[in-house]
Amino acid sequence: MIAALKYNLQQAYVQSRDSKEGCGDSEVDDTASCCNGRTLDFHLLSKGNSDMKEMMTCKACRVNEVTMVLLPCKHLCLCKDCESKLSFCPLCQSYKFIGMEVFM
Repeated sequence: MIAALKYNLQQAYVQSRDSKEGCGDSEVDDTASCCNGRTLDFHLLSKGNSDMKEMMTCKACRVNEVTMVLLPCKHLCLCKDCESKLSFCPLCQSYKFIGMEVFM
């Protein structure tokens, strides 16, 4: 019985390693942040791209630069002042569990 269980676990591990489906796996890296539904490319920010600068403006006040990543949705969309006032993400309207400041 123990040998059968060990074999089944090994098979499940091999299948999950080869597959992108199940157990929260996805095509997108979990550590990636996104802004307006698009993954951020921080190299484009340094080139002065106007679309990226617009994406990097706070979605609440539309004045300050975004500095807060909201969890669990991982949207980088608010400045520090606005993050403390909101309990939801302005992009996806999901509940904000916590906001983490990022330094770029």
